[in-house]
Amino acid sequence: MASSRPKVSSALITPAIGFLCLATLVPIAAVVALSFGDFNIAFPEKTRFIGLYNYARFLSDGRFINAALVTFILVVVPVVLQLLCGLALAIALKENLVGTRWMRASFLLPSITPPAVGGIVWKLFLIPGVGGLSYLASLFGHNFEADLLGSKTSALISVIIVSIWFGVPIVALLLLSSLDSIPDEIYEAANLDGASWAQAQWHISIPLVLPAMGAVAVFQALEVLGIFPVIFVLTGGGPAGATEPLNFYAFLTAFTYLDLDYSAAILVAFTTTIVGVCFWSIRQISATRVGR
Repeated sequence: MASSRPKVSSALITPAIGFLCLATLVPIAAVVALSFGDFNIAFPEKTRFIGLYNYARFLSDGRFINAALVTFILVVVPVVLQLLCGLALAIALKENLVGTRWMRASFLLPSITPPAVGGIVWKLFLIPGVGGLSYLASLFGHNFEADLLGSKTSALISVIIVSIWFGVPIVALLLLSSLDSIPDEIYEAANLDGASWAQAQWHISIPLVLPAMGAVAVFQALEVLGIFPVIFVLTGGGPAGATEPLNFYAFLTAFTYLDLDYSAAILVAFTTTIVGVCFWSIRQISATRVGR
């Protein structure tokens, strides 16, 4: 009776696993196959194999190169600032200052806000002359009517700020859990040796939380790439492609210009790069922990 249980379990689980594999692999295989073909949505029967032609188009596509640069900026800058601000907040929350208990709960609000809703909120906040930012400026006697989403630099900075707003709370809470795992005896020993609070944070908290920061950085880099709905609502990728990352460019290429095979090539290259960087980062983090 007992020996038949594994067979029954396998028989029940196998269809579900098979369905999940098909649901995951079939769409990916279809996109990869499409990236190597010449596909015309009006004449799908004339689709033909063209090898790496769509991938070679990257080299002569200035908009692709700009989108790759924007993607790099929109990943690196927000993640670095999220880690720095999140670490500072985590250290402050660990001290159990007045109000930190309710702050822990309220910090979750941006992280649980749907990206599209967050984009609309920030769009309303930044409306020139009548938005929340203009109202705040008026409280201090200033008339602020600048269109921050209308110029390339300020629009990119605005998207970065929104990305930081989404990510800092969850980073702070993740790092706080790592800080809470540090034994109090270490701080007490440092205090007996005459170390100040700042010296204890610099020589104890930050070095011991660094491995966790590496893992959080990989996690947040993937989260930042999901800011697509925010860009769609906030800037639409503009002005002049200043806030247009690769996934947004692939979306426009497919559903605005109907260049589906080229869009598939962009997505395959984009996804392959992300997966490769993630695997490399995870291996580096694992090697660092083993070497400790």
